Amino acid sequence: MKEGYTLIWSFRNRFDVFKKSIETADKTSPKSLDFCLVDAASTDETIRKLREFCNTITDRTIRICESTYRSSLAAAWNVGMMLTENRYVMFTSTDVEFVTPTWFADMTNYHTRTQNEYILMENHALFLLDKKIITKIGWFDEDFEPGPHFDPDYMIRASEKGIGVSIIPRRGSYIHIGPNDNEDIMRATTEVPDRLPMNNFFNEDYFKSKWKCGWPGWRDHLHKEHKPHPPTHISQVQRIKPEIDPHPIFTKKYRN
Repeated sequence: MKEGYTLIWSFRNRFDVFKKSIETADKTSPKSLDFCLVDAASTDETIRKLREFCNTITDRTIRICESTYRSSLAAAWNVGMMLTENRYVMFTSTDVEFVTPTWFADMTNYHTRTQNEYILMENHALFLLDKKIITKIGWFDEDFEPGPHFDPDYMIRASEKGIGVSIIPRRGSYIHIGPNDNEDIMRATTEVPDRLPMNNFFNEDYFKSKWKCGWPGWRDHLHKEHKPHPPTHISQVQRIKPEIDPHPIFTKKYRN
C-alpha cells in the first residue's frame, strides 16, 4: 500500500448537493489527496453530469465506481477502501461542505503526531481509518442494509480489539452538513428519495442480534429530536454473533 490519503464518498443521485461537496473538498485540500466516488445505483444522467464535472478538476486523481444496485453505505465504504492503493482513507458524506481550509492539515497533522488508527473529525460525517486495522477488526459489516447503526457497530468492534477511537479537538466547525433539516424530520417516518432511510428497523434489529445491550432503539423515539444513541464501546455490550469476513482475499492482502 502507498503511504497516501484518499477521500471516499458514497453517492446516489443528488448531483447538485454532491457537486458542492466535491468542489469544497477540492478547494480546501492538496492535490495529493485522491478522491474515490462510489455509486449506489444513480441514474445515467447523474453519472454523466458527475463525469463531466470531475473532468473539469485538474491535477487530482479521481476514481468513479458505478453500480447497478443500491448498496449499503457499509458495502460502499468497503469498496472504496479496496479501490484505493493508499493506506489511509477518509470518509465523508455527499451533503458535507468543507468550510474550513485547514481541515485536511489539521486531520493529517493530528494523525501524524498521534499515529492513531481511527480518528473522528466530525463524528462519522468526516473520519479517517488506517486500513491496517482491517486485519484486526475486519470490514464494515455488509449485512446491515442502507440506513443507520453500522458505524457504532464498527466502533464497538474497534474497542473490542483494543483500538481506540480518537476525536480531534474542535476548532470551530470544519464542515457544514446540509442541505435541509426538514428532510431529516421526514426521514424519521418515511423514505425520502435518494437518502438513506432512517425509519427502517432492520438495522436496529440486526444490531441487537449481534450485541446484547440495554439500548432501547429508535422505535419509540422517531418523532423526538434526540434519539438514544446506540452503544459505541465493547464495555457497553456483550457479543452474540461472530464476524464473517466478506472479503478474505483483500484481508490477506493487507495482512501481507
